[in-house]
Amino acid sequence: MRSGGRILVVVAVLAALAGATGAQASEEPCDTGARFTTNGTSAAMGLRVMSVEVTNCGSEPLQLNGYPQVEVLDAGRVPLDVAVLEGSGGIAYLDGFDDAPQPITVQPGESAKSAFVWRNTHTSVEPPLVGKHVDIAAAPGGVRQPLVATSPQSSVLIDLGSTGRMGVRAWYR
Repeated sequence: MRSGGRILVVVAVLAALAGATGAQASEEPCDTGARFTTNGTSAAMGLRVMSVEVTNCGSEPLQLNGYPQVEVLDAGRVPLDVAVLEGSGGIAYLDGFDDAPQPITVQPGESAKSAFVWRNTHTSVEPPLVGKHVDIAAAPGGVRQPLVATSPQSSVLIDLGSTGRMGVRAWYR
């Protein structure tokens, strides 16, 4: 094998190892039996919609019937004064966003979805509200844990401006 071929093989092996390590590093531990992730935000003309997913990474079925419990935090993990509304809260009409909660059983390895909606409107002299972290639980009284961004940006950004309101969709399939 010529030296150019050896270098190519070494680069390919290193890339494969880096990919495996990166995949393992992105897997969040599952101490509570549920993992909460988001793969990004859709934005248009000030309207924002963030997808949210809960994956049952435990060994027992997860029962859902309602809305995720959400707390928006700033960069220093200090809670922001945000009204978290069930459904769209009149922020915008989005198909299915105001559907009533339905009982859902999420088996181990399965997932259910939700979403957040808000407007990035700033009409105040006060600094805009910007959430950099979200703590979330599947139901009232549940253990709150961080929402993990799985998109290439790998960050959560909830840029509420001065609205101070965010709608949350009930869990659905």
